[in-house]
Amino acid sequence: MSPNSASDPSLCSLCPKLCKFSCPVTAATADEGATPTAMFESLRRVEEGQLAPEEAAHLLQNCTGCEACRAPCEFEQNVPSMLYEARTALWQESGGAESAGLSEPHGRHLKTGNAFGIDLNLALNASTRDEDFQRKGRVLYWPGCRVLSEQSARLGAEMDLLRSLGADHVSLPSRDDIPGCCGGALRAMGDRPGFQASAAGLHQYFNRQRTWVSPSATCLHTLRDGYSEIGLDVNAEVLHLGQYLLFFREQLRALGEEALSTWSAAGQSFPLVYIHSSCTLHRRLGRAEPIPQIAALVLGRDAQPLPPGPDRSSCCGAGDFFDLRRPEASREVQRWSAQDVSVPRGSWILTGDSGCRNALATGHPGARVFDLMGFLLQLRAGPGQVS
Repeated sequence: MSPNSASDPSLCSLCPKLCKFSCPVTAATADEGATPTAMFESLRRVEEGQLAPEEAAHLLQNCTGCEACRAPCEFEQNVPSMLYEARTALWQESGGAESAGLSEPHGRHLKTGNAFGIDLNLALNASTRDEDFQRKGRVLYWPGCRVLSEQSARLGAEMDLLRSLGADHVSLPSRDDIPGCCGGALRAMGDRPGFQASAAGLHQYFNRQRTWVSPSATCLHTLRDGYSEIGLDVNAEVLHLGQYLLFFREQLRALGEEALSTWSAAGQSFPLVYIHSSCTLHRRLGRAEPIPQIAALVLGRDAQPLPPGPDRSSCCGAGDFFDLRRPEASREVQRWSAQDVSVPRGSWILTGDSGCRNALATGHPGARVFDLMGFLLQLRAGPGQVS
């Protein structure tokens, strides 16, 4: 790469750690090895024969992909993108998953087709009905492996909610044509051959759809950027769930009015709602704006941003499957991000990224944390009910 390139690892390896104080992993773990400077210095030392590839492979996993490091960077380096390439370069040389400390999540992926180790067919059928699977549905709704792992029991209610908003053309994939994982976890780990195999099997599937909608920012980022990196462009319109729901503004407003009326009739004040701006949705995809817009539609007023604010999004610690790649460090990031955030007990936190829901709940035990679908389902269920 050119020394003047905006994606040149040597610039990071020679940098005096200008982004150190913006990196949530470095701050939360007090580990200097998590800085981009240290990670790319390790790569340079491998190239010069001064460090074993296995040591560098482990070190290069210390990133959530939040891109907070870009703000203080004079060269606007795309650290997550460079790390994908660096991990890929060391994958075969270092011995793959074992040397990188990824044997468990990688092994689950090899066994089941996803890093959560679930049976996608069983998860999709846990609460759904035949009408939720339409071969000719014009819009494919794909919840993502994480949602199917953590919340498959509510999938049927999600489809009911979409139809109640007027989205009767939305469907899950047909029962005999259920796709596998998009491969995002393999991409984040550095298993480029595995990612290519997953993507090749799904590329044509996604291109058969007119529109593809998901609540998972990681899935969207994988399809938008990851597939194009390996020469597999997706031609379907790829939307985040928040973008899609804004086509139903009046229905959302009506849902909110009915919900607030129910709360008032029960003599209960509606909880304070804070908006969490996901790093992947906000910084990497630029698709965070629909989330506060949807909240304002259903609440009849603006919700408050979760401190430190929308332009300095609080890293949840689960980006790029960091909670699977480095569980202990992820928990430290969750605690660190929440330590100076004052959210009154009983408040609601709404995140636009389904991948952040559980991580935020760990960091904010006094609040109820919802992804977008969970938020709308809880509104419809009413006070005292669990959606």
